[in-house]
Amino acid sequence: MSENEPAGFEVRLRSRRVQRELDGLIKADYERVITRFHNLAGNPRPPGCEKLHDDIYRIRVGAIRVVYLIDEVNKHIEIGAIRRRTERTYREIEDLFK
Repeated sequence: MSENEPAGFEVRLRSRRVQRELDGLIKADYERVITRFHNLAGNPRPPGCEKLHDDIYRIRVGAIRVVYLIDEVNKHIEIGAIRRRTERTYREIEDLFK
């Protein structure tokens, strides 16, 4: 990596609940979500991401929504939710990262 390239971000799951959400995906969705996690490490704001609140963003992976927080100072991305799109998907988003 050259001096001009930004250092990559570390992507991590916020809680055991998020790990269970990830583990509960079918294999095809699981692999697509993991691929997107690797892409987020290099580009935390990819095309199509949407800012939900302050430093909280979401990406779409088919019918799955991944909600995450970008910590620019520590170079971390914390995954707060991995959910199918429903009426409840975006409720209490700010509470995911308290």
